[in-house]
Amino acid sequence: MEPRFSLPATTPLSSKRELVIGGVKIYIYGIDELKRASGVEIGVLHLAHMRTRTYLITEAIAHEVLHQYRTDGRKKKRELIAVTMDMRNHGEREVSKNANLTWRDGNENHAMDILSTISASAQDFKLILDYLPTYFPQFTNFHNIMLGISLGGHTAYRLASLLSPHQIQGFAIVVGCPTIGSLLLSRLGLDASALGTTVSELGSVSYERLEGVMTKEQKRRWPKALAQIVQNGDRTVFESFPVDIPLLVCNGKQDPLVPTYFTEKWLGKRQEKVLVKGEETNVEFFVQENTGHSCTKEMVTMIADWIGNMFELKAMETPALNVTAQVGLPESRL
Repeated sequence: MEPRFSLPATTPLSSKRELVIGGVKIYIYGIDELKRASGVEIGVLHLAHMRTRTYLITEAIAHEVLHQYRTDGRKKKRELIAVTMDMRNHGEREVSKNANLTWRDGNENHAMDILSTISASAQDFKLILDYLPTYFPQFTNFHNIMLGISLGGHTAYRLASLLSPHQIQGFAIVVGCPTIGSLLLSRLGLDASALGTTVSELGSVSYERLEGVMTKEQKRRWPKALAQIVQNGDRTVFESFPVDIPLLVCNGKQDPLVPTYFTEKWLGKRQEKVLVKGEETNVEFFVQENTGHSCTKEMVTMIADWIGNMFELKAMETPALNVTAQVGLPESRL
């Protein structure tokens, strides 16, 4: 199987700053590398890591993406920085190790624990999207890109329902799932054929029908109150996830945790909806062979190139007016 991404020893590290926004500590990469005479617009890559890991995973990806972005030989409309954090109940923010475990690991509350973490993390990233520009008034426009991996990918899908229009200009989602209800019910062991449906549609089955086939243990692990939250969330993701911005989805063909068919079915239904409305989509769907539940070096390179494509300065375009800007955090925050 293809290995998970690890930062090459030859990749130069970008500068790193810490900033606390609303009680959430974030890490900002690439500030010191910005040119003093820079454009008034800036690209910001927000990264969300996977379950049981910390921001150090997405930090490594940030270093690699920023390096590739700066050195790919193309002229860009705007420079790029990156932002990440420890997700809720991870790293420095961990308050319950058990809450990050699964049913298989002995956590009976796995469903509500992971779903509440996703909801809370989406709110954290929304907070950063709203307030980060207030700390950098020298930039008049932030072009935000969201990259989520596994738990972070689930979060990225949910984040879309909280966004203001045009707040994010692109999503890159790696081994994430847009239909959490179907994913968790399949892990819970429900038989889709007994309910007259498919595995990818389990999340849309009413709780009354689910109760008819669930064991006592399954009912305890999947209570009605939770089922309603998840079903409403999945519906909102489908209805609210933007169709007019670039979307890059990366999956592993042999992923046992988040099988590709959940995303594939969702993208197919989404495309049908878009075609009915006569709109266009900008979706890239990459399924890597010989790959499990991983973000690989090939995926990281693809993400860097995809961001480069979005921000590339085309031959017929005029560069933005350069404005002298004091780059960095206020003195009191250095």
